[in-house]
Amino acid sequence: MEPKAKLYYDINEVAELLKVEAPTLRFWEKKFPQLDPKRDARNRRRYTERDIEIIKKIMHQREKQGRTIKGTREQLRRKEESELMIQRLMRVRKFLVELKDNL
Repeated sequence: MEPKAKLYYDINEVAELLKVEAPTLRFWEKKFPQLDPKRDARNRRRYTERDIEIIKKIMHQREKQGRTIKGTREQLRRKEESELMIQRLMRVRKFLVELKDNL
């Protein structure tokens, strides 16, 4: 199954794709605020590419890095904060370059 082929995946497709059990995905939704799949009209979970990437990060932290759930949650939170800071700094840099060019 190619992850780029669809906009949304149901829980069983994601579980099969990532070789993890569906109850594990539901459990992780409770433990990781970053993982928040959309729900359709029938209240079924609809995972996006972003959700799948978050699950892959969780799996990597848990399996390869040996982190606890708490440690994994903290690591993901720090990474999100770092990415936001980088975006802010890039905007400031762009503003300063434009300001310099206008002088």
